[in-house]
Amino acid sequence: MVEFYASLTISPGQIRKMVELLKKHEPKKWAFENVIFTPIVSSEGTIQEIKNLKKKYKTTVMFDSGGYYVQQGKFEIHQLFSFLRKFYEHNKWGEWYVLPDSPPVSSDSVETAWGKVYETVYFAKSFAEEFNGKLEKKFVPVVQGINKEMIYYCVKNYADLNVRRLGFGSFGTCGKNNQINRLTKESLENLKYLSILAKDYGFELHAFGIGGPSSINKIREYIDSFDSSSWKKAGGFGDVFLPNQRTINITGKSSRRAKNYIGYDYKFDELRNGHVCYFCNPIDKLKKYEINRWLHNIIVLYDMVKK
Repeated sequence: MVEFYASLTISPGQIRKMVELLKKHEPKKWAFENVIFTPIVSSEGTIQEIKNLKKKYKTTVMFDSGGYYVQQGKFEIHQLFSFLRKFYEHNKWGEWYVLPDSPPVSSDSVETAWGKVYETVYFAKSFAEEFNGKLEKKFVPVVQGINKEMIYYCVKNYADLNVRRLGFGSFGTCGKNNQINRLTKESLENLKYLSILAKDYGFELHAFGIGGPSSINKIREYIDSFDSSSWKKAGGFGDVFLPNQRTINITGKSSRRAKNYIGYDYKFDELRNGHVCYFCNPIDKLKKYEINRWLHNIIVLYDMVKK
């Protein structure tokens, strides 16, 4: 069964409120059994709340590298290296530790993408050497690349490390500053190829930054786990997930979401595909409260992987 890691690089207050509501109203839908967060941009309060989740509910925790912020030009990879080395050394309570990486974007030339691949592999292997075998089985080096040659280069190099799981981060990008991951035909083919290599080399495979239900259905047979923050981002725009359906908008407040807007409540019920939870029944809760949309969306993702 595929594991879903909920991204919790958010405020501590939001974490506390969601945990409270989920435990009170949908205790059997514990969508925070696996979580991922990015330490380099997380507050001490957020880190403490996630430690509390682990201690109280035995939540499995993955420390993300922050490669997205390298991709966005907010950090250099050597800054990531220095921060993560210190953070990982002093925080041994995680289950998975993602290694520094430099993700390409869709507009990169092949030459530029190769540069980021070389950079990712060099810093990942250097990072592992710094720890002299400590934590190595928990390390998750990231496979970056826009073609099969780049992917093979990463996997072949990571075969020298004593790791159990690889990550895949090179999905297509779109939007302002390439901020949005997109499951393109090319990236899906690369993921399929990587899944074959991973099995041949005995690695498990994690996919970073997956979107809604339709994307999950396309990739689930190729991976062992994935993470997503889309449940929260979508909720902020008035968008909601439903099993095996396109994302739909129920508020009509955002012009950029106009094409997904449904104007009648009965249409929502027709699209439910059997899904009902406290946070979406009745639909008025979804329209009025953003946090209800977050929790409804995350439960949809949780249910999909459990089924």
